[in-house]
Amino acid sequence: MADPETTTDPRTPVQKSCDVIVIGGGPGGAAAAAHLARAGLNTVLVEKDRHPRFHIGESLLPYSMPLLQELGVFDRVREIGVHKSGAEFVSDDGDKEVIFDFSRALFDGPDHAYQVRRSEFDHILFQRAEQEGALTLEETSAKVLSLDADRAVVRTESADGQIIDWTTEFLADASGRSTVTSKMLDQKRPDPRNTSAAIFGHFRGIPRRQDARGGNIRIHLTNPGWMWQIPLRDGVTSVGFVAPGRYLRERSGGIEELFSQHCARHPHVGAMIASAERDGPLRSTGNFSYRATEAGGDRHIKIGDAYGFIDPVFSTGVHLALTSAREAADVILKAQARPARRHALIERYDRAIRKRMSFVSWFIYHINDPTFRHLMLNPQNILGIEQAVVSLLAGDFRWDPRLRWRIALFKLVRYLHPPGPVGGQEVKHAG
Repeated sequence: MADPETTTDPRTPVQKSCDVIVIGGGPGGAAAAAHLARAGLNTVLVEKDRHPRFHIGESLLPYSMPLLQELGVFDRVREIGVHKSGAEFVSDDGDKEVIFDFSRALFDGPDHAYQVRRSEFDHILFQRAEQEGALTLEETSAKVLSLDADRAVVRTESADGQIIDWTTEFLADASGRSTVTSKMLDQKRPDPRNTSAAIFGHFRGIPRRQDARGGNIRIHLTNPGWMWQIPLRDGVTSVGFVAPGRYLRERSGGIEELFSQHCARHPHVGAMIASAERDGPLRSTGNFSYRATEAGGDRHIKIGDAYGFIDPVFSTGVHLALTSAREAADVILKAQARPARRHALIERYDRAIRKRMSFVSWFIYHINDPTFRHLMLNPQNILGIEQAVVSLLAGDFRWDPRLRWRIALFKLVRYLHPPGPVGGQEVKHAG
């Protein structure tokens, strides 16, 4: 029998320390951990699940490609991806579609992206963080015990019951929709202008083009809401339906019945789905849009969805996560080198992330507006406006006046333009 005085309680937390702990092993968290570990910081990356795992958000944007190259994973992503040269919008009756080709963007830059299974994509980034030297913990939960001006303390608990209390100089919250620090600090606020919910799944046997357009994302403007169609490898297509949350809450049956009914109301979508076979279950999620009141504090910073999430109609989720991961890592590194500048650095990060989300949000708020839909389905490149829209669709969110005044002009046209029909039985290229 063991001496009771020397027996260790397996539930007693082990005390450890690190320079940075990152909560969340999705694209934002893994990218941030990779950047920080590469720079020499003692970095711990905590993921509650085990890779590979299912996730939506499979359509990448061209302006994410340089970020993937910087991380050293671009070639691997290309291997698992379907080439995406543009985005296509389809009217609710299926009679009209417009192709926004990324090569038509306002400025020279990346002109393509990839459609990826997130299970594979996220795993590649997670492995990259480990290759750069981060300590990666999977199937491990994280709870913030304290956040103050001097340090953060985070408790992790692994699947086998090991508990560690990490004292860290900085917490990077990339916990996604779990919004760990926002909930702890009571900073999470729903977006009252966008209360969407979604039903989605993978299908086999959905027809796709065999030319350069075959890898494009297709956005079906349905009534209500919209649907995405994302071609993946091995004949699999991701299909999702996004609509006001009320529409989903008031359904009489289950999500499968509502999904089928919605597809049937739009014959071109119904025909697309009719001969398809589901590859896994349908899933649903609600309470789409929210933001935190602050993007960071004394010893923490929020990355990607941990700060805020907006409707995925323009496929911005992964791009915003990768962008904010790069910027957050830069903030942490500069704050380590010059602690006196920490507050100013976080405030600048906060302003940048707010501007970026506001820039995209206007388009999302108007996705159900008939006039907005008419303009998207009848593009004209007057003064380069439609090229600016292509730039936005490609993920070019820079604060460049040449881009921003054209987007402002597009908004003005929307407010002045009378509603118009969106049918017409034609395929049209932007510009």
